[in-house]
Amino acid sequence: MDLAFLRPLYESAGMVASVYLDTSQTTTGPDVEALQIRWRDQRAGLAKVLDETATLDALGRVLTGPAALGAPGMAAFGLDGSVPLAVRLPATPRQARARWGRLPDLLPLLVQAPPRPPHLLVSATKEGGDVLVVGGAGAGKAVQGTGWPVHRTKTGGWSQARYQRSAEEAWETNAKELADAVAKAAGGRPVEAVIVAGDVRARELLVARLAADLARKAVIVDRELTAGSGELAQAAEQVLGQLEDDDCRNRLESFGSQAGTGRAVEGLPETVAALRDGEVAELFLGGDYLSGDRDVPGPPWADAPAYAGPGLAEIGLTADELRERLVTGIVPDRVDAALVRAAAGTDARLFIVPPGEAPLRDDIGALLRFAVPGA
Repeated sequence: MDLAFLRPLYESAGMVASVYLDTSQTTTGPDVEALQIRWRDQRAGLAKVLDETATLDALGRVLTGPAALGAPGMAAFGLDGSVPLAVRLPATPRQARARWGRLPDLLPLLVQAPPRPPHLLVSATKEGGDVLVVGGAGAGKAVQGTGWPVHRTKTGGWSQARYQRSAEEAWETNAKELADAVAKAAGGRPVEAVIVAGDVRARELLVARLAADLARKAVIVDRELTAGSGELAQAAEQVLGQLEDDDCRNRLESFGSQAGTGRAVEGLPETVAALRDGEVAELFLGGDYLSGDRDVPGPPWADAPAYAGPGLAEIGLTADELRERLVTGIVPDRVDAALVRAAAGTDARLFIVPPGEAPLRDDIGALLRFAVPGA
């Protein structure tokens, strides 16, 4: 997971409200009233700590507005009277909670609804098809809106001239046009996968005409689904989740092979120190965050105190760790929030360790950018 896109959330020196709200079974009428009551309760708890009316009003407009209706859950982050990030969750929040903090409470969101890398959703039909570009973490220039950015393009369709040809010729022509549209949608950027649903014959014709680099990333969903449908989005989530888990396992193999070479660290204090020094290339988090148990908040250290300075990499388990570096403006927060900020601020990739993998000490470890003596 590339976290650099989160940096705008750390640009303000003010307090951030992080809200995870159960919005399930909310469509119209009494359901909306129930949603408003849930938000009212969370708002009251936030206001007892800090009554920033403009920020709370902005959160209320998002969390009880159209974006929330029909979603199982919402995660929203408010500061300075605005909501720079709000994401529809695929399920109810593992823990419905709201808090003010110097740092946004992002790790539950990244575990439950991780921003996926750029990928294409394609619905292939004999008449043409649709291509949906799902941008992932790096697609937006800023963190805005209610979800990760997407862009739709349409292509194909029967023309009058094609009625004079055989059906197969027309299908071939439409497949070529759709393949061109896929290439244009990719736009030369690296895409993680090209996920193709639709008519069986149209899928075959399309994949056969994709450029080699895109064809290698084609994954077939054996159903006739439209590019913007929830069913295809759900299928894509399964595909991308599996690819991410496979990638994490491969990186964990590298982690294991680097043990004792100075290129890997394991354990909370060691990993925090490496993040503070800007040495971490890949950060691995595992543990109970993945259990799905709403009563388990995460690894034992997740809500333990940590300390942060003004710089994005300035993280410590004690304030003295930062004072020794002459850091001023130190503020307390949670370890999990400080870890995400340090990873985002130093361009470290985040990996959530899949269940069943050998546990890391303290459920945390890192591959370093270079060998560090004594690591």
